[in-house]
Amino acid sequence: MTPWQRKARLLVAVFAIVFAALVAWQLKPRVAPPAPPPVVHTDPGAVFESTGGKVERVKFSKSEVVVEYQRQLLYANGSAKLFGVTIHTDERGGNRTFTVTGKEGTVGEKESTLVLDGDVHVTASDGLTVQTDHATYGDKDGIVRAPGPVTFARGRMNGSGVGMTYDKGRDVLTILQQAVVHIGRDEKGDAGADVTSGSAEFARRDRIVRFASAVRIDRGGQLIEAENATAFLSEDSNRIESLTLVGNARITVAHPTPGALQAMSGSQMTLRYASKEQVLQQAEIVDGATIQVAGEAGQAGREIAAKTIDVTLAPDGSTPTAVVAREAVRLVIPPDATTAARTIRAAALDAKGQAGRGLTRAVFTGGVDYRESGANANRAVSAGALDVGLKPGLSSFEDARFSRAVHFEEGRMKAVAALGRYDPDKGTLELSGSEPGAAAPRVVNEQIAVDAAKIDVTLDGPRVHAVAAGTTDKVKSVLQPAQKSAADGTSHDAQTKMPSMLKQDQPVNVTASALDYDGSASTAVYTGGSQLWQGDTSIKGDRITIDTKSGDLAASQVTSTTMLEQTNAKDNKKERVRSVASAKELAYDDSERRLTYTGDAHMSSVDGDMSAAKIELYLKPSGDELDRAEGYDNVTLHEQNRKTTGNRMTYTTADDRYVIVGTPVKILDECERETTGKTLIFVKASDRIVIDGNQQIRTQTKGGGKCPS
Repeated sequence: MTPWQRKARLLVAVFAIVFAALVAWQLKPRVAPPAPPPVVHTDPGAVFESTGGKVERVKFSKSEVVVEYQRQLLYANGSAKLFGVTIHTDERGGNRTFTVTGKEGTVGEKESTLVLDGDVHVTASDGLTVQTDHATYGDKDGIVRAPGPVTFARGRMNGSGVGMTYDKGRDVLTILQQAVVHIGRDEKGDAGADVTSGSAEFARRDRIVRFASAVRIDRGGQLIEAENATAFLSEDSNRIESLTLVGNARITVAHPTPGALQAMSGSQMTLRYASKEQVLQQAEIVDGATIQVAGEAGQAGREIAAKTIDVTLAPDGSTPTAVVAREAVRLVIPPDATTAARTIRAAALDAKGQAGRGLTRAVFTGGVDYRESGANANRAVSAGALDVGLKPGLSSFEDARFSRAVHFEEGRMKAVAALGRYDPDKGTLELSGSEPGAAAPRVVNEQIAVDAAKIDVTLDGPRVHAVAAGTTDKVKSVLQPAQKSAADGTSHDAQTKMPSMLKQDQPVNVTASALDYDGSASTAVYTGGSQLWQGDTSIKGDRITIDTKSGDLAASQVTSTTMLEQTNAKDNKKERVRSVASAKELAYDDSERRLTYTGDAHMSSVDGDMSAAKIELYLKPSGDELDRAEGYDNVTLHEQNRKTTGNRMTYTTADDRYVIVGTPVKILDECERETTGKTLIFVKASDRIVIDGNQQIRTQTKGGGKCPS
């Protein structure tokens, strides 16, 4: 027998012995063990129950999930119920953890849904906490949902609402209804905010908070309202960098200081805040944009409206330092005890200012329309542009500079110029410049029209001061006749009256180097090469003064040309006779219809001429016909080749008679024969001269030698 055969026999023997022993043990009689106590289940429908446990890597979303519980029930359909549940979730990458606790939890079939009930708390590692009574979590969308009342908090923010969703994947918390958010004061004590809205969405990853439906934000006396609002947060999510309001957006301030923002409104609004101070820095308003600046105590605010407005604020977050407005711009400054209401409309507005003072200057362009209305003013100006100096707090205007096609109106006064500077406090208007369609400034009212290189108007009156551009230029004016009613022919302005030697229904032209016109006194004073004319009548002088209320006129260094009617004694027919007069001074008294020339007075016509220290002409009521003439002191009369001298002369047109008195009266005829006497009476129609002497001075005639014998 070989060695390997001996080993095989040995192994078989050992196996047989062991097998026999096992069979004997199995056939041995046994003692039955005691039966275990029966298991009592808290839920008869459960197939398995355990106390305490932990399940790791549950198949929820894409997170690592650990579920701990104090007690567990398993059911035949694969679902489970947990008690004293705590769920820990670590996002892949480890940047954020997520914990949910609740009294009870139900896991659906195939671990697809987790339902938590009773004192549910959601806590995130970034400080977000949410509390509710009922919540569900679905594996398919990774969203936590809570249908009932919810409270939440994170840092300085806490709030409440009804209904919630939390999207873990997007890190977005949404309060579905009745959202209320409170933001506490920061470490510097700056005012927080209280927010209410129909719903709210907090997107932490995108640093965005959205509020929808009837949004109301109260920031320490500043109330913000809109249909919807979106807040864009800082990098650390602790500060608002900008806030977008959509739908009936409005901001109101409870107690603004004068010159500070009182309200803003528009269809859409974007607010930008200073990064550290958390004060409003800039606001962009679109569609129906309006801002109001607070007035003094007891006064209404100033309002700027446009399609779009961009306003920049001072570091105090309330004082405007720049405003840019476009399309349908309107600025309204309401009236107060001393100033009228003012409104400016234009296509565009660019305003600038400084901190502590507010807006200081505003430039309006494109179809500027300025209106000023009140008890004592009703003014309107149109222009291409307007540059306005603003008083502190936008309380009023320091000055207003209009340019390009300026048209100014107040009552019946109208002005046109290329440039116009208006001082509303002083009530003055300075007109200057030239452009196509307006070669020179022009002012017109019912009494006068003035064209000049520069015109200054004081609106109370009005009073007009006009000057020419140079020595060759002239101020041009037209004195208007009284306006008649088309219905009854009566005058609209009974105060307008021209001197009687001028026609009352025709305008009077006057030019000079300068003009001063006072509408309240109805006087016009022309200086420097002045000239007045109407038809064939003219007056030239260094100075001409006209009173259109009384019809009086005065002139210095004057030369006048008049066309007066007179009756020809020979055929008893009226004819117009031209006469020219000159003197140092001329005064016309319309009440007496008297023209008075004084100082080297001289008058000439086709019938002769006369010189004297003073000459008076009395007109008939018609004003265009001489009644009588008077000459005083050193009278010299030249007529029909005769020269007559005396101390006083009276000429009456009714009988065409001259009466000259003197000590003596002297007549020198064409033959140089001299006749003297005390009184001379000359009747032109009969060419008869009567010289009446007296006892002291004998009438005498001295022969001459020029006439033939």
